[in-house]
Amino acid sequence: GLAPSAEAGKRTLIRRVTFDLTGLPPTADEVDRFVADSSPDAYDRLVDRLLASPHYGERWGRHWLDVARYADSVNDSVNAGQRYPWAWTYRDWVIQALNEDLPYNKFLLYQLAADRVPNAEPRHLAALGFLSLGREFPKSFPETVDDRIDAVARGMLGLTVACARCHDHKFDPIPSADYYSMYSILSNIRTPVEMPL
Repeated sequence: GLAPSAEAGKRTLIRRVTFDLTGLPPTADEVDRFVADSSPDAYDRLVDRLLASPHYGERWGRHWLDVARYADSVNDSVNAGQRYPWAWTYRDWVIQALNEDLPYNKFLLYQLAADRVPNAEPRHLAALGFLSLGREFPKSFPETVDDRIDAVARGMLGLTVACARCHDHKFDPIPSADYYSMYSILSNIRTPVEMPL
């Protein structure tokens, strides 16, 4: 039969948790301090320290930026210098939100409607990059809007709704009418040309 694996040693444990939470290896000094720490809450304090590190948000922010189809530049124009204005503000907002442990409902709300949230701090306007920093199809604006709908539906709802663009499906939770309601909202997004105040 199967038996549980042996408990990991302290050197292995610090390497695993440090890589998992920050994506970086622990320093030799950090390993030595953790191995020498015999207090019962040594592991808990290690995890708390790693969660408080700015590297935590950088590591886990990458995953969300993939969901958000984040890009610094327009399509294949990296060498042409056609950058999205202020794209870095969205990237930095995601990292800061994770490091500040922003509640998930606010994390999503700000990315959809930070400009409509009463009394929201101006810094949260950068969250709207979720909607404006995706793929652009210069010759087909409807494709650009479809990409936004897809990002919201798959990234935030866990649904694929592309079929509703053409027809209702018997069991799909979003019919064509809902797809085009989303289309009417997400087709009015404008990429910022200057830093909001």
